[in-house]
Amino acid sequence: MAGPGSKMGWKVVGGAATALAGTAASRAVTVAYRRIRKTDPPKNPADPDTAWPEAIVWAAASGLAVGLGRLAAERTAARGWVRATGSLPPGMTSKNGGSAKAARQTTSSAANSA
Repeated sequence: MAGPGSKMGWKVVGGAATALAGTAASRAVTVAYRRIRKTDPPKNPADPDTAWPEAIVWAAASGLAVGLGRLAAERTAARGWVRATGSLPPGMTSKNGGSAKAARQTTSSAANSA
């Protein structure tokens, strides 16, 4: 079981990674929207003055981009955590044990080559 310091460390690392990725994805999708649609994205898609098609396109594009960006960042941070600690981040479990097994192999192979 992971200690309190380990849990706090993962919250900081994982949280920072996902926050940065979410911000970057949001900016990227805004730029892409402007280039494709030749207009600024809606400031508030829920505003009744925003046309439904525009609101749906913006909500779908921004939701997908931010979600995928955060997922990729958390997975990348988890891989770094595994390399640094030899175990999965606190609270993260592998459905089939594959990631935990890979974590042990990565750590042991790095130690053997040193």
